[in-house]
Amino acid sequence: MIAKPSIAFNDFSGTAKDVTARSVNGRNVLSVRAQHSKIVTPAQAVSRNKLSKISRAYKQLSDSQITAWGSLASHLKGISTFGSPAELTPHNAFVRINSNRAMVGMPLLEDAPVYKADIPEVIYDDLWISPEMIIFTGLEVPSESYRLVVKMSAAQSPGTTGGWSKTVIVAPGIVPDWGDADITKLYTETIGIVPQEGQKYYLECWWLDTITGFTGESMWVSAICKAGSTAYNETYTPRARVTMNEVAESQGFEKLDFELSHGSTVLSVDAFYANNTGVASGQFTLKKPIENLPDLEAWVLGRCDNPERDDYLKPCLFVTWIQTWRGETEGTFAHRGGQYENEHVEVFGAGPVFNK
Repeated sequence: MIAKPSIAFNDFSGTAKDVTARSVNGRNVLSVRAQHSKIVTPAQAVSRNKLSKISRAYKQLSDSQITAWGSLASHLKGISTFGSPAELTPHNAFVRINSNRAMVGMPLLEDAPVYKADIPEVIYDDLWISPEMIIFTGLEVPSESYRLVVKMSAAQSPGTTGGWSKTVIVAPGIVPDWGDADITKLYTETIGIVPQEGQKYYLECWWLDTITGFTGESMWVSAICKAGSTAYNETYTPRARVTMNEVAESQGFEKLDFELSHGSTVLSVDAFYANNTGVASGQFTLKKPIENLPDLEAWVLGRCDNPERDDYLKPCLFVTWIQTWRGETEGTFAHRGGQYENEHVEVFGAGPVFNK
């Protein structure tokens, strides 16, 4: 028979088989000894290698650099212990900041960044979870250097009340697109399965400053996966966007990407074409009509270039027409101003939209 530690003994500490006892702030605490899996996933291996590399780099810092990291550590909060934030060491601060930066592909930071102000919490309008999509809408991005980090759980019973401990990072740092953050693909690649209707999902997200490595306060939220693209009894309306993937045929288009946000009167365009038909325009036909893309007319800027002359670059003005007729959606970029050169035409930027 193995004697297990008991709270009857003051300041008792030690491990007996699967039970560990320790004294914390004058209190005796018993816990089950964790059994770690010997299986290391590729993601875990990469993460451990990064942490090992960052930890080794800390040992190469100068005394003045370590002092600066110690000053920064006094401003950062550690994991709460019995309601009191834990104090961070200079090493802790160095590893935390550089782990955050490594997560978004930024290089190692040897000098401690200057602590100026707290990063705000994540603010958004709606969260939509369905088997087809997981998306935040109406995100307010406080700074261009901020990236959204999202942790999310696998499917949980709808009756659960606290599943945030089961979340894993599914989006290590993404840039919202016109206020939308679509994490559908990232989630399915990480978890391996699409959200299941009727199941509950827990999410934790925060902003990460890629320059300093600082992170904001976490936002915690849970939601039930609903059928189709509905949330809060409303229907999610995807933003109208067209790329070359939607093009059935065109006159010399090599690049096409334009989008119109919900209710917006501005069309964002990034296109390139070479049209040798003798007509000062480029045309394309889509494979099928695009949802929420109305017939419209928009004016956008562009430029024409002659590839045989390095100094030849002329600003131009184009009018864009999008119209659907008898089930086919066609688009035109027609030249309206500037010296036209059909060998190399770029249309880019944003322009006002006039519905036809």
